[in-house]
Amino acid sequence: STRLRTKTQTGDVLETLWGHFGDRNKNRTLRIGPAEQTIIIRCLGDLEAFKKQAFVLKEGVEYKIKINFKVNTEIVSGLKYVQQTFRKGMKIDKSDYMVGSYGPRPTEYDFLTTMEEAPKGLLARGNYVIKSKFTDDDKHDHLSWEWNLNIKKDWND
Repeated sequence: STRLRTKTQTGDVLETLWGHFGDRNKNRTLRIGPAEQTIIIRCLGDLEAFKKQAFVLKEGVEYKIKINFKVNTEIVSGLKYVQQTFRKGMKIDKSDYMVGSYGPRPTEYDFLTTMEEAPKGLLARGNYVIKSKFTDDDKHDHLSWEWNLNIKKDWND
């Protein structure tokens, strides 16, 4: 089993805590926003709940995603995070991050993505559908989920 957590490295927080890859009965938490304006959603079981919620991200925010995970039993070879972004039904972006290969150990591993910037400007504001998954070299999907992101002029809009 593998535990995964993602978190931005700026003053803004984007944190996802998944219990174990593929375990649909563990707590899942998603936080988006600066510390004083954090949205916290806790889900048990079905990942479909994330499709029904829209999370707000301020336009133009720069962020990095930090992934902490633990490998408990078997070597994970070629772990990769894939994120596809859709707007109005059309795919507008796909990001692949090679996380690496890891063997079992009692402590967590860390992975940090490159700096990203949220879209900005009047035309960039609106709803985006994000399809995220963790996969490996053998094309085994460890975890997949879909969520909605609203890009707004400010956190409170």
